[in-house]
Amino acid sequence: MFRRSAARCRRLKLWLTVITAVLALAAVASSLLAYTYQRRIMEASRYNTTFDFGQTAAELMRLQLALEESRGEGSIEEVRFRYAILVNRLSIVTINRVDPKSAQGKVLGNLQREVLALAPLIAQLPDPTMLTLTIDQLRPFVGPVLRLAGQAHSQASNEIQSNQNWLIVIFAAICCVTLSLVLFGAGLMVVVLRQNAHLDRIVRTDWLTGIANRFAFSHALRQGEGEDQTMILLDVDHFKTLNDTFGHAAGDKLLIELSQRLRWACGDAAMIARIGGDEFAVLYRGSDAEARGIACCERILEQVRSPFDIEDRQVRSHVTLGLSSGGAGLHQGTCLFKHADIALYEAKAAGRNRFVVFRPEMNQHLGRRQALQNGMREAIARGEFFLLFQPIVDLSTGLTCGFEALLRWQHHELGLISPVEFIPVAEESGQIAMVGLWVIEEACRQAARFPTETFVAVNVSADQLVDPLLVQHTTASLARHGLEPERLEIEITESTLIENDERALAVLHALRAMGCRISLDDFGTGYASLSYLRRFPFDKIKIDQSFLRSRSHREEGIAIIAGTCDLARRLNLTIVAEGVETEEHRQIVASAGSHQGQGYLFDRPLSPEASLARIEAEARRTSARPKPEREQGPAEALMAMI
Repeated sequence: MFRRSAARCRRLKLWLTVITAVLALAAVASSLLAYTYQRRIMEASRYNTTFDFGQTAAELMRLQLALEESRGEGSIEEVRFRYAILVNRLSIVTINRVDPKSAQGKVLGNLQREVLALAPLIAQLPDPTMLTLTIDQLRPFVGPVLRLAGQAHSQASNEIQSNQNWLIVIFAAICCVTLSLVLFGAGLMVVVLRQNAHLDRIVRTDWLTGIANRFAFSHALRQGEGEDQTMILLDVDHFKTLNDTFGHAAGDKLLIELSQRLRWACGDAAMIARIGGDEFAVLYRGSDAEARGIACCERILEQVRSPFDIEDRQVRSHVTLGLSSGGAGLHQGTCLFKHADIALYEAKAAGRNRFVVFRPEMNQHLGRRQALQNGMREAIARGEFFLLFQPIVDLSTGLTCGFEALLRWQHHELGLISPVEFIPVAEESGQIAMVGLWVIEEACRQAARFPTETFVAVNVSADQLVDPLLVQHTTASLARHGLEPERLEIEITESTLIENDERALAVLHALRAMGCRISLDDFGTGYASLSYLRRFPFDKIKIDQSFLRSRSHREEGIAIIAGTCDLARRLNLTIVAEGVETEEHRQIVASAGSHQGQGYLFDRPLSPEASLARIEAEARRTSARPKPEREQGPAEALMAMI
């Protein structure tokens, strides 16, 4: 779209330049021509050959009159004076105004010669003979000179008329050019206004989805500060992982389809906008804005439950929403943005795929979260992170076969921080990879202290799962602490995976090729558990504790556990039941076929020293048990008798 717009703009600029240049040249040429013809008319009006010829004829006739009067009482001096004037007039006309080769030039030339030849006769006046001879010589030139004056007058009139006609044409052309310039200017104004409107739409429209962008949304917020407004912030869960897995083209298609679903779910909204990479915003106005906003959040969550059709693949993606409302007032938009963002973070911390309405006390939560985010950068250096180990028990023997490493944080100011609180902060701030690498390193170091048959399970985040450095770091940690790879178990949850995740699959295969075991945690809580068993090389599945703890659906939960165990046996997978807190729970999962159990019935998460002590105590109890008597053979019986 932008390329086509740019090409149209370039063509428009070229045509505007050409038309402007042509009109400008036409205007300049017309002005020059008008000036030229106007100057000719002015010159013809001030001084021309008509005047010269007329004055010459008049002076010739005055000379003749003076000669006639000199026969009586006229003055000879008047004759000489008129003669001098005629000579001077002829010299001016012949030199400056007349071509000697033209008919006019020949007549004037002959007259000039005759007049000059009269000089000796004029000198002999008042001799009557000379006077008569002079009059006779001048008489033939009176008629031709008068005709020349008439012709000159006619030519001058014709020239003036022609120049005036050309001036009319030129002024008409100037009027046309001026009108063209006016029309062109008006057209240009229309084009500019339309282009500005088009550019304004581009500036206010998201180039990918076609809905409003952040600029337009901020402007709408400012415009609505005089009334109640409700704002919804929406963020796509794990969008970076989807982008890394399927590529940016697939991510763009998901955003486009999501924007279409938002249009349907938020049809009564004042504005829907994409304000960031995977962030959207919805605006409601009016006294019932908050109620309509909450209903919109529910419709959005309902809309995204259906999978997205991305490149012939059904991809499921969830969204998290934060909602804030505000009354009319100055800077309302800024507060709405801030509060909706806080509510969005609260929704993420609560487990994502939900919406949270802002409450004033959330401001305190924001300050605490920022403190955690800033303190996390120094937590490793300060030694504030530590691991606890929850036993995983073999249900057939009751002995500990391994531990799950659980991360804890003893903050230097805030005290003990729950992983439920700081893990989302680590994921949102991009520090989860750093923390995850430390967990693997520390788990390998502690596992090296345990007996060789004891394994340690470590949870891996979504960001780590698609990071090729995970394999390199795990290999280095195992070698550094002399730990066999099969004693390290990598646990991943369904939420960290996406269908057909090629990069995650490559990392899992590399870890398994090293000898590490792969475990699928919280099995049965996601949307594609069975498809994961086919696509990823798991060694173990852990049945989610919700199937044991649910009282309202107890029978269904037990049936799901039994079915899962039967499926795992067929796939030759080890089964771990989580959340075993009572003896009844243990009997249920054991009878269903679970191999291992984990829960408070066996023990709470322990320190490394307490974990080692538990293993040693179990070893002592096992060695203290009386061994069953073995049936004696014939030789042994004979020796006993002797």
